[in-house]
Amino acid sequence: MTLNQSELVSLMVELFAAIRLVSGYPSPAVLPEVHSLPQIEIQRRLCDGRSCRVKAYYHPQSGVIVDETLDFQGDPFDRSILLHELVHHLQKTTGKFEVVTSFCSRRISEELEAYEIQNRYLSEIHASRRAFVMGWNGKCADDDEALKPDATVRRWGD
Repeated sequence: MTLNQSELVSLMVELFAAIRLVSGYPSPAVLPEVHSLPQIEIQRRLCDGRSCRVKAYYHPQSGVIVDETLDFQGDPFDRSILLHELVHHLQKTTGKFEVVTSFCSRRISEELEAYEIQNRYLSEIHASRRAFVMGWNGKCADDDEALKPDATVRRWGD
């Protein structure tokens, strides 16, 4: 991620407008913070130190965490990864899935919707790649400690 703060804010405003167009979510009152980390640190935080393909995640207190190698200026698919995480920010700030009492059901619903919006965005910009869920990390209990934030196993389009 080589964007300065002004470029990042402009990109987020653009992506939130795209989310609104394809989903109807309102634009947020406050933009989340975005932090870049090395892929190995993301793996340490989300994948118990083992190799995984997670490129970004959202945490309500920390904001959006992205792999520092993502190219938001030159790669539309990388921009869609940020868009996916911004959807999670909107899900949390609007409380859309708070009525789902099962933690696991809520997490699955949130992920499926974020992927659907991400793929609608990719379709709208005529990108050839799509994102899809390969599976969960095997930990899914109705306990907030059972899943780390965005600990889904993701395969980012070929």
